Amino acid sequence: MMMREPLLKLKHVTCRFRSGARDLTVLHEMTLSIHKGEFVAIVGPSGSGKSTLMQLIGCLDRADSGSYQIDDRKVQTLSAEDLARLRRECFGFVFQQYHLIAHLGVLENIEVLAIYRGMPREPRRARALDLLVHLG
Repeated sequence: MMMREPLLKLKHVTCRFRSGARDLTVLHEMTLSIHKGEFVAIVGPSGSGKSTLMQLIGCLDRADSGSYQIDDRKVQTLSAEDLARLRRECFGFVFQQYHLIAHLGVLENIEVLAIYRGMPREPRRARALDLLVHLG
């Protein structure tokens, strides 16, 4: 049986940040592969790089070195517009603090991603209502 290529692949990724007067390496030569349909949990103590890794995977930040591919696309070579499209079409985030838009109601917050995707109002609203019913 032939092994399929990973959907997401990080190879020798390093991320550094400046903390006051010193440089801090948060991810060092990290390699990770995730295949389609696979579930992965990222766990560790505070300060171990979990959030940095999620920002990197979600194309919200870039690595200082190494390579990152999604479905054979080299993320580090994508333009800001292509990265936005990738985030919009390929990723979903569940934030720890929710990050709801305060001036919108529940239904409107659910519709936000569909708005970014350009979905017309009526099917967008119907989908949001279906989700609310399904989730109770």
